[in-house]
Amino acid sequence: MLIQLLTTEWTKESRGGAGARGRDTTPVASELPEALGGAWGEGSFPLHHVYFSEQRRFLPRDWTEVRRGKPFVELEAFRVERSEAGVRVLLDYGKMGMPGRLEWSGLSRGEPHEELFRLIPGEWARGVYNERIQYWETGHGGYCRHVLNVGLLCEASLDVFLRTAPETEVRREFLLRQRGPAAPGARSTRLPAVAQH
Repeated sequence: MLIQLLTTEWTKESRGGAGARGRDTTPVASELPEALGGAWGEGSFPLHHVYFSEQRRFLPRDWTEVRRGKPFVELEAFRVERSEAGVRVLLDYGKMGMPGRLEWSGLSRGEPHEELFRLIPGEWARGVYNERIQYWETGHGGYCRHVLNVGLLCEASLDVFLRTAPETEVRREFLLRQRGPAAPGARSTRLPAVAQH
């Protein structure tokens, strides 16, 4: 299993102009580090984090870790769970900062979790969501976009998330200046299968 989380964080200063151009150029995938190229046990979750912030002019900062001991891992509002057939990825609306309220569960009709996709060996998929956040220490607000790439891939190259298309891509993107979703059926795409090498 390979898991990559890319987070872009910005304030209202980057909502337009040069700041927005810098923010909009942050990628949805990155090459995996050599540290994640090894074999891991069945109960482990090898993670690659990539972080872009307005404060650092959207230059990437990345690190790796391996989590063990649970049949799932939580990354921001994403939850990656192992299942008998493979993996399923959920989105926890209770953990998201949404426009105009502390919690938003409208898309899932009152359920706090939405299943974004399932994977079987040989597949990889992408989930994307954005949120408005509150900096409690200053009282000011900011914004984040989180991209999760998850693959059940054997002997995949380190650029697999760049070189190949995901099996599935699910986006939950909101107009961050209003209350609620940009569109009730926020985009979800099932892409044709791509051979993994």
